[in-house]
Amino acid sequence: MTTHRCAACMRALVAGTDDTICPGCVARLCAVLAELPRQLPLLEELLYPSGGPAQRGSVGRAHSPLPVRLDILDLLGPGHVVPRQDVPGDQAEGVPIAPLLHGWARYVAQSYPRVHHDQHGTAHVTRGDAEPVSRRGTDVPSWCAWLLAYAPYVAMQDWAADMLEQLEQLLARIRAKTDGGPARTTRDAPCPVCTGFALASRDGQPVILCEACGTSLTEAEYAQHAAAVLPALTHLAVRLVLADRSEAGERRVPA
Repeated sequence: MTTHRCAACMRALVAGTDDTICPGCVARLCAVLAELPRQLPLLEELLYPSGGPAQRGSVGRAHSPLPVRLDILDLLGPGHVVPRQDVPGDQAEGVPIAPLLHGWARYVAQSYPRVHHDQHGTAHVTRGDAEPVSRRGTDVPSWCAWLLAYAPYVAMQDWAADMLEQLEQLLARIRAKTDGGPARTTRDAPCPVCTGFALASRDGQPVILCEACGTSLTEAEYAQHAAAVLPALTHLAVRLVLADRSEAGERRVPA
């Protein structure tokens, strides 16, 4: 029997599901879309460099300083969905937030099946040429809400892992600027896939992520895994500590 695996974290999928990513990765996608609007005010505060009086002894400029930070403008400004080779400083950070979200919304809309009936009453299913319509507007929060509504459909597509990867990379770029991500908590148990001690969770996010291999666990899955492996690991750690103390004591005994 063939085991189908999550295209994002390679965990086994539930038998009979049409999804291409696991529930944990769907939760990761939803968490990213929920956090992006909360990061916008932090980015906007960083857009304009802080002013101040000229300092004595500073090196003079051949031109006036720019009124905005280009690295922040790269994230907040307009842009193309696909990065292009451009002049230095133009979209140096990649695709801005709104164009990337709008691009994915358009991709979802064009792949979503639409049913229409001809004059004989026969139903036809078509795809393509559709534009996403958001009743909320066309800003970042609106597109995030639009994509959240289509998350169950996205989870069934073969490009779902690509969407998750791009949006997580976008959020990582933003957090590197704002330092405003949710508080991070490391977990004691090792990853059940790569066995590395790299499991961590963030406040308000429903999954625990392995930062080494990308495996995601729900709280219930982690609790079951931790209950199975931590007692033995704790016993081993105690034995190693006692052995080290015993060896240290033997070394201190005079000959």
